[in-house]
Amino acid sequence: MSVLRKRSRPQADVEHHIRHELAEILPILRIDQCAIELQTFDLASGTAVLFIKGGCPDCDCSPATFMQGIETQLKLRISELKAVLATEESTG
Repeated sequence: MSVLRKRSRPQADVEHHIRHELAEILPILRIDQCAIELQTFDLASGTAVLFIKGGCPDCDCSPATFMQGIETQLKLRISELKAVLATEESTG
């Protein structure tokens, strides 16, 4: 019995798509002094690691607070994405 599999895109294409979608999602957060960038993506596992830098100068929220929403949006927009992990800028 053969199983039809959706042909996946090359890793570079998926990485480009993740970066594009992050650029679309980040303005919605309205945290001016933060950056969230794709650090790595593993096509085999579908896992993206995002690097978070900065935060909201007017409140105690960091971009990590919004990671669940960011992960949900990215998964909806990028079929190859299965998990999103985050690393934060170390302070100190």
